[in-house]
Amino acid sequence: MRCRLRCLPVFAAFCAAAQPVAVLGPGPSVERQLAGGESHEYQLPLADGQFAGLTVEQRGIDVLIQVLDTAGSVIAEFDSEPRKQGREFAGVVADSAQEYRLRIKPVYSRQAAGRYAVRLSEVRASTDQDRAAFDSHKLATQAFARQDRGAYDEAIQLFERALEQAQKPDVPDAAYAGELYYRIGALKRLKGDYPGALRCFESAARNDQKALGRESPQAATALRGWGNVYLSTAEYAKAEPLLQESLEITERTLGPEHPNVALSLRLLGNLHGYLEDLDRSRTYLQRALAIAEKTFDPDDVSLIAMVHDLGDVYRVMGEYDRAEPLLERTVTFVEKKYGPEHIQLASPLHNLGNVAYERKEYTRALELYERAHAIREKILGTEHPDTVRILTSIADVYLIQGDYPKALKVHQRALDLLTTSVGPYHRSTTNALEGIARTYLLLGDLPRSIQFQARYDEALEKAMGWSLAVGSDREKLAHLAWIGTQTDRTVSLHVLHAPDNPAARNLAALVVLQRKGRALDAMSGSMAALRQRLNAEDRRVLDELQETNAALANLELAGPVKISRAAWEKQLADLEERRERLESDVSGRSSEFRAQSSSITLADVRAAIPREAALVEFALYRPFHPEIKENDAERKSHYVAYVMRSEGDIQWQDLGLADEINKELAAFREALRDSHRRDTRELARAVDRRIMEPVRALAGDAKRLLISPEGDLNLIPFEALVDEQGRYLLERYSISYLTTGRDLLRMRVTRTSRGGPVLLADPWFGEPLIAHAAAADRRRGIAAGADLSTVYFTPLAGTAEEARSIQALFPDAVMLTGRQASKASLKRLEAPSILHIATHGFFLGEAAGAPADGTRSIRANVKIENPLLRSGLALAGANLSRGSDDGVLTALEASGLNLWGTKVVTLSACETGLGEVKQGEGVYGLRRAFFLAGAQTLVMSLWPVNDRVTRETMTAYYTGLKQGLGRGEALRQAQLTMLRRKDRQHPFYWAGFITSGDWRSLDGK
Repeated sequence: MRCRLRCLPVFAAFCAAAQPVAVLGPGPSVERQLAGGESHEYQLPLADGQFAGLTVEQRGIDVLIQVLDTAGSVIAEFDSEPRKQGREFAGVVADSAQEYRLRIKPVYSRQAAGRYAVRLSEVRASTDQDRAAFDSHKLATQAFARQDRGAYDEAIQLFERALEQAQKPDVPDAAYAGELYYRIGALKRLKGDYPGALRCFESAARNDQKALGRESPQAATALRGWGNVYLSTAEYAKAEPLLQESLEITERTLGPEHPNVALSLRLLGNLHGYLEDLDRSRTYLQRALAIAEKTFDPDDVSLIAMVHDLGDVYRVMGEYDRAEPLLERTVTFVEKKYGPEHIQLASPLHNLGNVAYERKEYTRALELYERAHAIREKILGTEHPDTVRILTSIADVYLIQGDYPKALKVHQRALDLLTTSVGPYHRSTTNALEGIARTYLLLGDLPRSIQFQARYDEALEKAMGWSLAVGSDREKLAHLAWIGTQTDRTVSLHVLHAPDNPAARNLAALVVLQRKGRALDAMSGSMAALRQRLNAEDRRVLDELQETNAALANLELAGPVKISRAAWEKQLADLEERRERLESDVSGRSSEFRAQSSSITLADVRAAIPREAALVEFALYRPFHPEIKENDAERKSHYVAYVMRSEGDIQWQDLGLADEINKELAAFREALRDSHRRDTRELARAVDRRIMEPVRALAGDAKRLLISPEGDLNLIPFEALVDEQGRYLLERYSISYLTTGRDLLRMRVTRTSRGGPVLLADPWFGEPLIAHAAAADRRRGIAAGADLSTVYFTPLAGTAEEARSIQALFPDAVMLTGRQASKASLKRLEAPSILHIATHGFFLGEAAGAPADGTRSIRANVKIENPLLRSGLALAGANLSRGSDDGVLTALEASGLNLWGTKVVTLSACETGLGEVKQGEGVYGLRRAFFLAGAQTLVMSLWPVNDRVTRETMTAYYTGLKQGLGRGEALRQAQLTMLRRKDRQHPFYWAGFITSGDWRSLDGK
């Protein structure tokens, strides 16, 4: 009886032994176990016009419901619940009396086994709403088939028809419309219709959040698609929050190992790759791929994309042996699944071409580029940005093969198309500009090469300002590292190829002035500090300006992809006009803003150079030869000096290989730090012969040298160099230091002090003298400290005497000692006229070193990513912090102090002039930080000096200031006085302190 009941054709639920395909009919649920790679099928006989409602309870596995017709073709699919627990619903409407089949299979074939329960919940006459819902799923299934074949236009039309059905009144599944919006948006993004894609994803997000709530997996998917459009339009500041929120919602709702997490990780990996943070990009993509390979089918398009993207990151990192297998695997997957002309082949073919190009396999590279271009041209069209970008790669091959006319023609075509499609400041457009400049150079047309290089650098300067407004510190540093390679090209164009061309020379000098020190300026948060010092109305105007700048940056970088070109240009013009108006308004309210935001021109910088002075702008560059394909590592850096006077031509000199010069600098520095060395003058002469003797020939009759060092030159006192007559440069010149020559523009802005001198000395670090021995027993000591929490800051009673001697010269000075010598006290200051800080300084380098006896130097080992956190000053409570920063002022914090109007900051602590030296950036440390805080002049040290010698130097320096000497000349006279003493003639004693910034007297004369 039970057996016969199981075999009833309509009313039985299941009879596995009697027939291979069970008949699904009304009755209790059928529960079964299902493993990855398996599928279960059920017969579903329906009469013409009947509706069948089916539910599947997922109990440990995520399943897909497919409806098959009598021919076995899939006509509709249902998959709305991505969790392993939850309910799927399918509504089937019969077009005619026939036996449909229902197939239930895992969404991901590699899923572990789980159970499900299927039930035919109702069979009845269908309604118009039922038919519209089923038709929507059928049309979407047809659209997926067209999409797999690369027929995107047909797929979009079918998805749009599906959406029309899903949005009919009273259609039961409101959330399905959000899914369809997402599918249409994804295809529009692929086709380059970014405005249409944005509208779709915004609609998807609204629909999903209304139907399912913001904390739903489907809503997270819509946010992911939305962010992906902004990736395509290079609006990274808009993309990141959407992608990050999508990832967080997905992890909360589906768990950290769900395939949807991998999809979000992939896009975040791409985002950080675009922002030049390749390590972070690789980390995201490696995690994404690890999840995908455990869940996706081997030929799943999402898995293929992750394999490709990780391969591309390895390519950019120069790890070609890792990149190539991943990219070739991608090509094999796509060709096998979709055929040899599918759009998904274009990117891996392009990147395989890039690998071949880097390996100097130019014939193979050209074949791969041309195949990728043909695919994109056929499917996306000739003018699509993705199609045009490949043209620049093709042109580069022609260039390296020596076919310069052909390279120029292709580069020019790419430039014309990209300027129209994505705008003049997009990375792709600027790449074409740079390619044209290189090609003209190889053709021997120097004027046009310089013209296009100037256009390229102008566009790069504008785009760089916007890029530095977004992203993390790591990403800003990575972006500027790339910018440094572009600076190499501009300097090389002048030095190597157009040494006698004034336009090339001026362009190189301008680029060095514009770009030097930019990273630290961007990382310091100086605008945030400025905002805190403004009143409420001024802050409102500044905020409006920053919002306008952000809108302008996004519009410029994205190009005319959301609107017509005419509308785009109109919006640009309106935003530019608004920005100029707001900048004028804020500048009128804040002299500090005027100094921070003024544009850099050679004329302005030269106008700020006194007649008796010469600006010596040192730079490092790696020679770039456009006819030679070589890696950055193969190009050895050179020092070059640009010497500028207020009048006359800019002079310059290539000083030679940096490695050779740096060896001599290192030997000189070592001798400077040891007062017993007898070879110091000899080493000083050798360094002078390499770097300053050529400069003196260019500086003419200048009496003052404004030196903007580069690289390891930042770590030496030029005053201690010895000229041809055996004199120290201290005896011949007044020398002041600048991080960059553009600092001269900041000095022209009038600044008013808001208080008298402040002297901070002898901080109470947290333990009395009698506790020192016990403290030393339980601490590892200064030299062996793993980080600041294990460093002991010894008392500095002698600094109080130093401060009292200065107070005797400036009776109105406020002294902060003991517990008052705190970070909180410094943060409360408002532009004192003088700020003297006598305490321990620290620079956390990679290796620890023992301080000299009686000095104020602290060194410790630590791994801190941000270099602005590796240097600082120890203040009250530093020994009690135990890992907190209450007693330590870092360089990053120092950049936010209110010193706009402070005429002199003296850091009477050892090695306060040190920090991490970065090419094109100067010293990342207290040196730059106090200037960004507003200090006009900074006095600092380059090596540990005895406490007694420091007191002598400081007393003599402030005596000179009191007598009206210039801020630079006062230190020079103190040093000359010490040099005349027989027991102080070694530069160890007198050359340790340098002045940077404004050299004039306290009253500005």
